[in-house]
Amino acid sequence: MEKHIISQENEQGLITDILEKVGLGRSQGQIVADVLTKADLRGIGSHGIARLSWYVKKIKLGAVNLNPSLELKRLGPTMALIDGDNGLGHLAALKATEEAIALAKEYGLACVGLRNMNHFGIASYYPMKMADQGLIGLAITNTLPLMAPFGGAERKLGSNPIAVAIPGGKKTDIVIDMSTSNVAYGKLEVALRNGQSIPDTWAITAEGQRTTDPKEGLAGSLLPLGGPKGYGLALLVDIMAGLLTGASYLDRMPGLGQDEKGQELGSLYLALDPSRFMAREDFNRLIEDYIADIKASKKAQGVDQIFLPGERSSAKEEKSKKEGIVISPGLYKEVKELADQVGLDLEKYFSTNFK
Repeated sequence: MEKHIISQENEQGLITDILEKVGLGRSQGQIVADVLTKADLRGIGSHGIARLSWYVKKIKLGAVNLNPSLELKRLGPTMALIDGDNGLGHLAALKATEEAIALAKEYGLACVGLRNMNHFGIASYYPMKMADQGLIGLAITNTLPLMAPFGGAERKLGSNPIAVAIPGGKKTDIVIDMSTSNVAYGKLEVALRNGQSIPDTWAITAEGQRTTDPKEGLAGSLLPLGGPKGYGLALLVDIMAGLLTGASYLDRMPGLGQDEKGQELGSLYLALDPSRFMAREDFNRLIEDYIADIKASKKAQGVDQIFLPGERSSAKEEKSKKEGIVISPGLYKEVKELADQVGLDLEKYFSTNFK
């Protein structure tokens, strides 16, 4: 089976060019491209260029505002609220992240809410931006309802991810990025695209029965992570990111199931400056020792190495930057159809020295 490999720069350029062809401003497209490519670099294929066809579809249907005003309202010294104005979520989320960073650097702690946005890519992209500035960062968002409550058989809650990034000093940053469902919806899409079955812990059918068929799972509901625990976390995210910010929540999303409508999702961003608790060098020393202690702990039989959350994704990112991003045949075909629609020569972007 032919392997398709694209460089980081070429994938970013391809995504930007396609989005520009369908009407998005180039600087805005570059932001979206950076988020999507980051996901592919880190091995999170469900949220990388695989998401592009959906964005293009929404744009072509007029469901997305291509020039959102992104109005920001200060709620106090350390708090702010941004209206995403039905734009692509990446743009508003980056602005919320930048605002959280600025406030946390000034006051030590920041909380920024965001409402009326669309899908924003991988949640960890935004806390990682905070960690790059020496801050502990958190981002949560609700999503379209994809998951049944624990014990239910009807979609009511989103996969509602929680992402945290903690600067690791001289070590790799700790990055936690998890959906509150057992898996993200996109993993079922990847399985279907690749003709694979899924574990029966991922989803249920529309009748509430566990399934190994991704098609049945996509038509049914995701299962909450750890049963009632994931259900509780999903509620928490929906209330804090959706209800609290004035965004939509549960299955109250406008135009649910109608591609010509925006999503009106909500998200919340927290940034904390650890140097307010102790000197920066002391925190760096402690977190480095903490990481080393975890990794040096006794290993279970057959385990070669204990990884910190996000460590394997960071290693994957460094490898992908050097060796390129592998695009599956099914996804390549999908992206080629997009490129053909807007008059771009896809092969130009794949002409690299990667073997």
